[in-house]
Amino acid sequence: MESFIRIMKIAGVNFPVAASFIQISNELDAIKVQQRLDALEDPISSLHPDVPALSHVIYFALVNNDSSMLNFRDDVYKKYSKAFAILDSKGLIKKFNELGSSYPVEINITDPCFILYLCARFEETKKMDLLLEKVENCQVGQWLNGYEIQKEILLPIVFIRAVFDVYQANGFGICSKEPRACSYFASA
Repeated sequence: MESFIRIMKIAGVNFPVAASFIQISNELDAIKVQQRLDALEDPISSLHPDVPALSHVIYFALVNNDSSMLNFRDDVYKKYSKAFAILDSKGLIKKFNELGSSYPVEINITDPCFILYLCARFEETKKMDLLLEKVENCQVGQWLNGYEIQKEILLPIVFIRAVFDVYQANGFGICSKEPRACSYFASA
């Protein structure tokens, strides 16, 4: 097919029928380039065709449960089984299976960057901007309480904790290790 397109491009100047093939070829090339750019801009959604829809489902589950431990009905697992599998294989989620069960008992959203990706895609930008501003402007030696921020900004604690985790991973501070705590101490 590729050689046919090359010949049509050469012949296009002299043959009107070939011009149609050239136009179609150029449009297909533009579509391929756009798909490659989309994959660079949004690598998570390009993992599998069902990932964007599943991401929306996971986002709503995070908001409704305010926890990174989630469980879904069997029909959701069935519908998005490949998307769940690829997210698990990439380390974005962790599936917990039970012997004899066809579907996971629950999943844990293990990657804070994936949680922030979901938040960036589906949450109000203003809320995320306020949260990031608070963490970014936190002075060395200052503690931030995630639950106080949650009341002020009205974001689920799971998103606030994910931001704290990302800042900690970059060496900018530490997160409290106490159970049920959501605090961040700025060290840089």
